[in-house]
Formats: sequence, structure tokens, C-alpha cells
Amino acid sequence: MARQASFRRLWQMGAVLLLGLMLLPAVPALAHGGAEITVEPAVVVPGGSINVKGEGVEAGEEFTISLQGVGFETTLGTVTVGDDEDFHQEFTIPANVSSGIYQVVAVSGEGETLTAELTVEAGEGAAVPAEPSAALMALDRSKSLLEWGVIGVGLLLSLGLGLVLVRGKS
Repeated sequence: MARQASFRRLWQMGAVLLLGLMLLPAVPALAHGGAEITVEPAVVVPGGSINVKGEGVEAGEEFTISLQGVGFETTLGTVTVGDDEDFHQEFTIPANVSSGIYQVVAVSGEGETLTAELTVEAGEGAAVPAEPSAALMALDRSKSLLEWGVIGVGLLLSLGLGLVLVRGKS
């Protein structure tokens, strides 16, 4: 009877720990107090200008600003964050950009990525819309050390709980 009670207690503690680990990724991570970028205007023609504004980013940090779409990517420039933890910079959209929906992406030297949506409408000098491509899209599937640690702990807990269950049946 005592063995069943200790097994039940062990199983309950393992279930609570596993539930806690599953809920951990649901907690929002606020990098630098909620860093974000905005783009104005939200709709532009090729050759037009946009203002990219970053807020809540680390002072002195440098960001590379790029325009990304389906089968298209170009660097617009770089910007360095001021002491007020904000930046504001004007960039020109290249004249050869096709109409469509794009992402303005700001990437820091530390790998922090901020995005905002931009619509490019056809205008004088606009390129012909890009044709669909069969090219593979590169996805960043890298994991941080913390993520690998959580995965490892989850695997070890599962293995340990499985061994306890198998031994309990013997």
C-alpha cells in the first residue's frame, strides 16, 4: 500500500512538473520592454520613401533594415539607436520593386528581429509582378540553449516516468 501511495505521489509531481514545462513557452517574452518597428506610410509606390520608426530597442544598437517579399529581398540601409532607445530613419523603396505586400525587417547585430508590413502599389516604373517560384524558402529553425534545455528536461522526465511505470507493472 505504501508503494502505491509513493508511486501516486511521484506520478502527480511528475505530471505537475510536465504541465509547468508545457506552459512555460506560453509566457510572453518581452525583449527590451516590447521593442517594435512601425512604417509610415503603410502604402507606397516604387521609388517612394518610407519612415521606419523603432521603439523600445537597446541604446547604441545597430539595425539592418531590409525589404522582404516572395522571391525578393533587398537591404534598405542601417540605423543606429540613439540614447532614447528609439530610432527614426527615412528609406527609399527601389524603383524595381513589384507591387505586393512586403515585410520591412529590422535585424540587430544580436539577432533580434522586428517586422512591420508594407504594401507596394503599382506606379510609374513599377516592375512586372513576380511569377510564382518553386524555390525552397529558408526557415530559421535554430533553438536557443534554454529551449534545448527545456526539451532535454522534458525528455528525461518522460524517460524517468516511463521507467517508473514499467517497473511498477513488474
